[in-house]
Amino acid sequence: MYSKFHKMLLLVGLGSILGVVMLLMAYKFAVGPQGVKASFPTLSQVSLITDSENAACIECHQKDNPGIIDQYYDSKHSQRGVQCLDCHKPLEGQEKMTTVHYDVQMVATPTPNNCAQCHDEAVHEFSISAHAAKSWYPVVGAEDFTQEELEKYHLLDDNGKPLNNGQPNMIRDIIGKDTSAISCEDCHGVGRKNDDGSFGNCMACHQRHDFSMEQARQPETCGACHLGPDHPHIEIFNESPHGTYYQTNKEKFNLGAPSGTLTTEDFPAPTCATCHMSGLGDVKPTHNVSERLKWSLTPDIAKVRENGEENIKTMDAICLNCHTQGTIDKQREQAEKVIDLTNENVREGQAIVTELRSEGLLPGPLLSTPIEYLEFELWHHEGRRARYGAVMMGADYVNWHGIYEQEKALVEMKAEAERMKKE
Repeated sequence: MYSKFHKMLLLVGLGSILGVVMLLMAYKFAVGPQGVKASFPTLSQVSLITDSENAACIECHQKDNPGIIDQYYDSKHSQRGVQCLDCHKPLEGQEKMTTVHYDVQMVATPTPNNCAQCHDEAVHEFSISAHAAKSWYPVVGAEDFTQEELEKYHLLDDNGKPLNNGQPNMIRDIIGKDTSAISCEDCHGVGRKNDDGSFGNCMACHQRHDFSMEQARQPETCGACHLGPDHPHIEIFNESPHGTYYQTNKEKFNLGAPSGTLTTEDFPAPTCATCHMSGLGDVKPTHNVSERLKWSLTPDIAKVRENGEENIKTMDAICLNCHTQGTIDKQREQAEKVIDLTNENVREGQAIVTELRSEGLLPGPLLSTPIEYLEFELWHHEGRRARYGAVMMGADYVNWHGIYEQEKALVEMKAEAERMKKE
């Protein structure tokens, strides 16, 4: 009996050791220090689906839409026990959005209000940023806003009237609503108005269902919208020293470093998020992408923001992780000379068109003659490109896509104006 007892005890001990080893191996290969690497349930996910309603979500979508479940299993939400209905359960004020799905009340597309249950500070910062209501206004105008919202999000002019007389950007009317719905509104939808009164779409940057922070930190994500003839930020970044370093040394970047802990070891050169959002050194992270900007470069005449001089001190603190103050000051001084030149060129072009209009030579609606298109693109395309190129170190965009094109347009405008006056 004594011998059999010890043999049994030995077997139990070996079995326990084997079990621990298998759990450690499962952690290493399935979860690991960098998070889930494989698309199958880990221990934390098995515990998730013990709730009947959430288990039903997993079971059904695993069969019909497996991509959703694969993304979810790979997410930090899954690892931390966030269940389907934690995000999709209706909140107060979401009655219009609520549907009954297999006897379960839910919202199909969560809004920032749902995200704020866990990410309240990030949602607040986002709500006052240019990515929220200020992004949505240009493509829909004032019709989507209450008077209180117009005031709250600073969408009134100095006379208390809605910006641009409450009208959308004139391009929306030229291309039509159907085209705008899958072009302008696709990107500006990052700030869309939701039926619960919130503004914004967190999933524009943290795509569902993995909601990856790493993805949001990559320039390619920002470049999905920040590109093209009027705001070629990704193209400028790619040709800049920062972008060149990123593209040739991606393996050195720790895109998954926890928020608020970033150092130059994690990001040896900046991505878009590093400068505009991430915490680095003593600078705290933010979801307000305008918080560190001195200039507003998008209007026809670029201007210093209301808190621009304070904002730039925060940006300097980011830059100082890699550059000296003298280098930073020199770069800014050169960039601001370019910004001033773009403003001078725009004013000259606007004066030409204003004179023609005052003489009755432009009687039609806006953008109905070639010279008006030249004047519009003088700031909306060439002016912006030169400004962005100057502040982001994109030499080609300062010159050939920017100032050179402005000077060429002015020559064409003067010639066209003289022709119109003679006729």
